[in-house]
Amino acid sequence: MASKTAILVQPNLEHFNGEARLYRLSEPIGWGYDYDTGQYEKTTEYVIVSAVVAFGDGPETYIFPADAEGIVLDWSELDGSYRGDLNHERALTNIGYVVVDVSDAQEVVEAILKGV
Repeated sequence: MASKTAILVQPNLEHFNGEARLYRLSEPIGWGYDYDTGQYEKTTEYVIVSAVVAFGDGPETYIFPADAEGIVLDWSELDGSYRGDLNHERALTNIGYVVVDVSDAQEVVEAILKGV
């Protein structure tokens, strides 16, 4: 069975405290939970993972639903978010995704093509 992947699309997003990154998910994640139906109303293939030391709360790493442009769709934290550390990969691993950095993969492919 193939792993669910989270591809790093954009590191170091602007207009965030701490470090925020945009990821594209191989399988969409639900957001906008409806407590009446017990279902998520929407899904997205993109998430922003934000790691910051919050004043008074300490380190926290939160996942937010986003669009392809890196705009947060809702500020409610998604499953996988946690407090006590600053780790993007751990947050995504908490919900079953393996993080893939495409820039690393591209460097490997370029090296192979160059015969390095």
